Amino acid sequence: MGAIVRAGSVAGILLMMAGCHSDERSNSLLERLSSTAPPKATSLGPNHLAADGLASIMSACEKQSFENARTGLVVSQTGLHEDVFAMRSRTYSSVAFSLDDALKLEDVLRNELKEDKQPGEQRECAQQFEGYLETLTDPLVEQDKLAKDLDASAFKDSNKEVQEELRREKETQALAPKK
Repeated sequence: MGAIVRAGSVAGILLMMAGCHSDERSNSLLERLSSTAPPKATSLGPNHLAADGLASIMSACEKQSFENARTGLVVSQTGLHEDVFAMRSRTYSSVAFSLDDALKLEDVLRNELKEDKQPGEQRECAQQFEGYLETLTDPLVEQDKLAKDLDASAFKDSNKEVQEELRREKETQALAPKK
């Protein structure tokens, strides 16, 4: 009997909190919140960060020098693989670029500069941005290469040790008296 009363009380409280017209209000609130939320990265495709970063860089370089553009766009530089740096988007939100994203942005920026559509000062600013991005990503790429080389050499060394151990076991078995 106590459980039924308790369940009824809980249901009554929930109904009272929700109100009679909660469906209309919650749907409109949900629609308003979802329309102001930034779009998810996965729905925009793999190159959206590079395209957005390129647009931000080219827009900033159109109006100001490299130093001012970099100061306005680059929010932080962590130097980690997960987020090499964070850049302010055109909507003024901070967007973190992983190593892969930063390398894609470098590539997209390099390709844009090859097309040679920018006026002199904007082009120079964009070239400086490309060089700046390389200074952030090159050490991480080099670390990855060294780690891969170390892993490969450690594998080779352990493989040699196993081969040597197998050879010694065979020699020991060959010398041991047979029963």
